[in-house]
Amino acid sequence: MMLAIPTKGFARSVREHNVHLDVLCDWIEGSILFGDNELSLIDIADVLIEEEIYVTEDFAREGVVNAWAELQRRLSWIGNGCAFTMDKRWIRRRAQWRDAPAYTFCILLSLAPSYDWWASEFGRDYTDQGDLFELLTKESLEAQYGSTWIVHQTGWTRTNTASLGQVVEKVAACLGEVKGRLELWNDPNAKEMGLDLLWYRPFPDNRVGIPVYLVQCASGANWKPKLHTPNLKVWRSLIQFTTTPQRAFSAPFSFSDKVFAQNCVIVDGVLLDRCRLLGASRYNDAWVSPSLRDRLIAWIEPRAEVLLRRSM
Repeated sequence: MMLAIPTKGFARSVREHNVHLDVLCDWIEGSILFGDNELSLIDIADVLIEEEIYVTEDFAREGVVNAWAELQRRLSWIGNGCAFTMDKRWIRRRAQWRDAPAYTFCILLSLAPSYDWWASEFGRDYTDQGDLFELLTKESLEAQYGSTWIVHQTGWTRTNTASLGQVVEKVAACLGEVKGRLELWNDPNAKEMGLDLLWYRPFPDNRVGIPVYLVQCASGANWKPKLHTPNLKVWRSLIQFTTTPQRAFSAPFSFSDKVFAQNCVIVDGVLLDRCRLLGASRYNDAWVSPSLRDRLIAWIEPRAEVLLRRSM
């Protein structure tokens, strides 16, 4: 069994491939997680023909061959953090989704925009989803960069309702910097002004002039406008930084090389996509904390159940 055909990103392909490669790959990965233990390249091409996405076998197989190359590339970057293995003809599940909650969480976040029924099933309150993704990003960075780099969560959540003033106070204290013109930006809707994580590397002398990244974590379909956040000009007004901080952007998606490079240009800083985040497994297989693991599984379970029901 494979998952239900995505309602977005899959268009009928006769002479041109009108299936988005990233969506096709995410759909294959999701199908291995929640469906059959193994799928062949031919199996997948046959499903695409049965669902009338493709008309001819040769063209369908060509589309899947393209996906195969992309999946092999993802696997090479993520390593043991992937829940599948593959060879030239077969893709196989190597872990149940409960044993790979961070990977599964990112796959579901990537698939969600491709199903037009997702929001009606689960609502449009993405607070918990956002909080979980911020924590996942935080723990991934901690696993990959060790204790010399510090990651502090600043994003607004149900359990962290700090005002902008409190966030600025905390950031300034962490970095040993002086607060700026808070009164210019402080209003009831300001929250954290696009800053989800503070990521920095202090020296033993605890002086200024250190590497500082202001991180935006975007887990939903509206991620593109957030590439410009947090606004560094605003934050240089809120805090009198001795040296200019850099921006970083984290998302659960896997991008083509061209889109990845475009996003890097816009962010003008570090870009953390799914492969980079899940690559934390190369440093520590058990990088997800028990508390985050339990929360991820609780979030995944109802969504996996609905996705499977709609795939029958």
